[in-house]
Amino acid sequence: MNASKTKWVGVLVAVGALVGCGAEADVSSQEPTQAEEELSSAGRQKAEIVQLLARYETALNANDVPAVVDLYTDDSVLLPGNTPTVAGIQAVEQFYTGTFQAIDLDLKFHVAEVVVSNDLAYLRSNSTGTIKIVATATNIPSANQELFVLRKHAGHWKFARYAFSSTLPAQ
Repeated sequence: MNASKTKWVGVLVAVGALVGCGAEADVSSQEPTQAEEELSSAGRQKAEIVQLLARYETALNANDVPAVVDLYTDDSVLLPGNTPTVAGIQAVEQFYTGTFQAIDLDLKFHVAEVVVSNDLAYLRSNSTGTIKIVATATNIPSANQELFVLRKHAGHWKFARYAFSSTLPAQ
């Protein structure tokens, strides 16, 4: 093979490789299937819920009643351990106001499970940290298990129901 033919063969191989790369790019840029879209949507939904829990953690640790209350639906219900049920957004606000007057929280939440089904979801978590009793300035350990039921409201996830209980041994 002379030098001229070798050069043209090299050019054809290079062009063929580029065309092949282009074909691969076309395959990867095809529209996602419905299953892929649903998986992607579920992933986004779960990420939004995890972000909501992070905002709750920040607001809770800052004793920020308005920020905490903003994360709840108007018909929300709290089921705190060893405490009567708290129903409705005004009662939720009163609950957190009283809580933050009595204790100062420093908690870290850990997501255990998130399940999304249409406009409802649940989030199971655990939290650990400390509680400072305001009246005595005493710090005590805190460890809880939590279950949040969430509902989509105006395109955003909010807490609709929240139950929690301590996982520490009774004293």
